[in-house]
Amino acid sequence: MYKVMIVDNEPNIRSGLCYIIDWERYDFRISDLAKNGKEAIEKLEKNPPDLIITDIKMPGMDGLELIRYVREELQDENMKFIILSGYDEFDYAREAMKYNVRAYLLKPIDEKELIDSLEMIKKELVKENLYEYFYIEKVESFCEKFTEIKEFDELVNVIEKNSQDREEILEKIINNFIEIRLHPRIIKIHLDNFIMKLSTIINNMGGSIDNIIKEYSFFKTTIANINIEQLREELLEFVNDSSNYIEELKKNCGIINMVKHYIQDNYAENIRLKDLAEKFYINTAYLGQLFKKETGSSFSRYLNEIRIEKAKELLRRTDLHIYQIAEKVGYGNSDYFIIKFKEFEGCTPLEYKTKIQQS
Repeated sequence: MYKVMIVDNEPNIRSGLCYIIDWERYDFRISDLAKNGKEAIEKLEKNPPDLIITDIKMPGMDGLELIRYVREELQDENMKFIILSGYDEFDYAREAMKYNVRAYLLKPIDEKELIDSLEMIKKELVKENLYEYFYIEKVESFCEKFTEIKEFDELVNVIEKNSQDREEILEKIINNFIEIRLHPRIIKIHLDNFIMKLSTIINNMGGSIDNIIKEYSFFKTTIANINIEQLREELLEFVNDSSNYIEELKKNCGIINMVKHYIQDNYAENIRLKDLAEKFYINTAYLGQLFKKETGSSFSRYLNEIRIEKAKELLRRTDLHIYQIAEKVGYGNSDYFIIKFKEFEGCTPLEYKTKIQQS
């Protein structure tokens, strides 16, 4: 339902317009009334409408000044306006038309002309919000099934590598949303998963996703309130910001943060300090010393700490056998896993699981 503000200095016009037609039948509702432009501005800043129907001549601040204020001061190019005018006020109306006013209606208002104007404006509003277009056209064809979109993993990779393929991959994702008419709820899940993956990478490098996410409306609001073009533009800007931010972290985080990042991603593999030294082109002994200096922990202990923490997560939220958990966190021998678990936690994995279940 689209919101309408009526602005007119004549009380009988304001109240009469509320009842001249069945607004809800045309997907509009009266959200506010104002007696002049000044009062309209105060109200629209608190409760912005989708359409303003305004008299052109009013004391205090007239309709032309109101339209000019919205376009120039508020920088709002999308607000829809209908002008109400008397026969002798056409020069004012013609001036207002420069500001992309959608309709010009003479008083007394003709119901058919008003309805025709509303239907025209409704089509424009619908096109500006592609998700809503899907709702209006055919709700039952709106896809609420969650399926993996592989391009998101590709996008995370190119962001991390600062590749120039970012825009091309993002375009594929947006086109995917449109082609399958994906429900905004499901789009939000995909975006949240995407942000979580990026956040893991950034956290492991000593940064925070909060440094780049907070300005974007797709993160703060319901996706259905954002049209597809705005979503595309915001996501592209966010992707570029993320890639630049990660590049800065790479420059500042140093060799040890890169090693820690690698361990976080590959703890289940057979990681040796010698292999990491070769990977990052550094002497093995020096890497071991540097790691201890930067983290306060030996490489071996740090790796075991990560593996035991991951094991605790699996013990809390799965019913896997001990040997299966040992394999998943990088221990080929379950007996050795139990020894290490007890060394760090003071109890065996089975005792830990029992305590969790009882608490």
